[in-house]
Amino acid sequence: MAKRLGRSKRAEILEVQDFDVSTFFSVIFLTIAGFFAIYSATYAAQGDRFSLQLLFGAIGLAIMLAAALIPVRWFSIAAYPIYVLSLGLLLYVLVAGVEVSGQRNWIVLGGALRFQPSEFAKLATILAVAKYLSSDRKLTKLSHFAITSLIVLIPTELIRREDPGSATVFIAILGVILLWAGTDLFYLTALVAPVVVAALSIFGTTPLVISVLAFGAVLFLVFRRSLLPTTIVFFVIVAAGFSAETIYNNLPEYQRSRVDVLLDPQKDPLNTGYNMIQTKMAIGSGGVLGKGYLQGTQTRLKFVPKQWTDFIISVPAEEFGLIGALLVLSLFAFLVYRSLAIASSVRSTFASVVAIGITGIWFFHILVNIGMTLGLFPVVGIPLPFMSYGGSALVTNMLMAGILMNLYRNRRVTF
Repeated sequence: MAKRLGRSKRAEILEVQDFDVSTFFSVIFLTIAGFFAIYSATYAAQGDRFSLQLLFGAIGLAIMLAAALIPVRWFSIAAYPIYVLSLGLLLYVLVAGVEVSGQRNWIVLGGALRFQPSEFAKLATILAVAKYLSSDRKLTKLSHFAITSLIVLIPTELIRREDPGSATVFIAILGVILLWAGTDLFYLTALVAPVVVAALSIFGTTPLVISVLAFGAVLFLVFRRSLLPTTIVFFVIVAAGFSAETIYNNLPEYQRSRVDVLLDPQKDPLNTGYNMIQTKMAIGSGGVLGKGYLQGTQTRLKFVPKQWTDFIISVPAEEFGLIGALLVLSLFAFLVYRSLAIASSVRSTFASVVAIGITGIWFFHILVNIGMTLGLFPVVGIPLPFMSYGGSALVTNMLMAGILMNLYRNRRVTF
């Protein structure tokens, strides 16, 4: 009997030690910071966004804890069905989705509650890719590389039709997973280089020429593959660069205006450039210590439209200054570091790919959102994880955090 109690006690201690306290409290602190920022940005506005965010936070917390404690194999078993379900939801949105802010990418759950399938599809895609790669598939083989890319690009295309900003997240997911899983760098360059060159071409002919020459040197002098595939990839890169202007001209007006504002925020300061200008003013006006909670003039007087969504970081930056902003960014940095450490420590290929995919999502969202706020990237509707208003994003992010915690708890298990 004593021996049984001893074993039970050791098992209990092991369970406590294996609970991922670092990830859990990082998520809780960031979510609470988001609550405070959303309340400040919305308490004088119409609607009850703060209460709704609290509701979704409670739901997300329950889901996070459940995801951290259920058998870890369930995620692997359910990966493909979840992926198919997510594709079905994305197709449904294209046909019968509800339009919000000019984009038809929502499903109404009832009353003020809405669900955005593109958020759920990010996790579903990661699970499907991880499941595929867990069967000893090597990304150095072209067929495995192509299938992995296809798993990601199918939801990317479905989302791009209604929300091009969210679609960019999937490209980041693909790039991070391919690099982590040991893909052939020649294949990865062939996939990424045309996008990079096309993006740089909007800044003028000089960046276009320099980027084309740089990638050409890498292809012909570094990789030294057979002439035919290398030449084909190079011409695709060149074509992408020189067709970018045509693609730009065929974009919807609101997307072209975002690119124009990125290049020159003062071009239309009272319309498309207004958000970016006012956000910078809010951040700069906070100084080192800030103006105090609920005392930020840019926030209190609503100079930043819909500040509770894409520009939420400007609230703590104005009210708590540089110190407050750095504290939030430090929490994000630690969370990304923690998730990267989990991806490195697990023994299962499935677990490692899932962890690095989640890391990639969070890092990309943080990078682009902060970049949008500072005027380094166009405004593409990428929310700040755990802080921006939005139930779909908050619940999905907390679900991903719960999965990470589960992977940490089972880091010694191979499945």
